[in-house]
Amino acid sequence: MAKLDSITKWVTIGMLFVISTVNAAQYNAPQAEGEGEIQSLNFGASQMVVNGYIYDVSATVRVEIRGTFGAFTMLEEGMLIEFDFLRFDDGVRQIVTVREVAAVEEY
Repeated sequence: MAKLDSITKWVTIGMLFVISTVNAAQYNAPQAEGEGEIQSLNFGASQMVVNGYIYDVSATVRVEIRGTFGAFTMLEEGMLIEFDFLRFDDGVRQIVTVREVAAVEEY
């Protein structure tokens, strides 16, 4: 019985180590900037397509439309935007800020 308790203890410690390592990698994601035209929006999945790339949208995204506070659901296809996003190791790109702009550089 004591041997089983010891094995369970070490398996639990190992699992916690793996989980904390994965979470640490996710939270240390590098931030990048982007710009372009919104091609599609999926409010249910919290995703948008900009210049052919799919981005997840953070639940706490900061949105600025025409110079004032906005919400993700106020964005529209065809809008030109600048945005900041996080790049995660698993390939996920998550937008954390969005600003509507009048023009973007050619891409």
